[in-house]
Amino acid sequence: MAKKNMDMLVSNIMGNSAPITRPQVSPTAEHPDPLPSEETKDVTDEPWKHFSFICSIELIDKVQAIAHKEGFTIRAFMEYMMRQGIAQYEAKHGKARKIKVKAVKDVM
Repeated sequence: MAKKNMDMLVSNIMGNSAPITRPQVSPTAEHPDPLPSEETKDVTDEPWKHFSFICSIELIDKVQAIAHKEGFTIRAFMEYMMRQGIAQYEAKHGKARKIKVKAVKDVM
């Protein structure tokens, strides 16, 4: 299986277009349907968007250490912390809403 995947990868890189097929896996006793993880249980069906930011190395090291020690992803940990911070902010200042920006043609 690994050789077949490697052959497809090499052929795609070299320009030989071969259709990429993925094996169909049906649930069996050996491979039951995957259960939703704790991470996905409290997440709604909202769309996702990539979001990154720069912060101190000290914070990054602590986030990585906590996530590794507790056995969850950095993304899950950061999303939880951001939700907690936003909830505290909204409790103090009211609902946070995105400000609608004017279009250039509306201004000019």
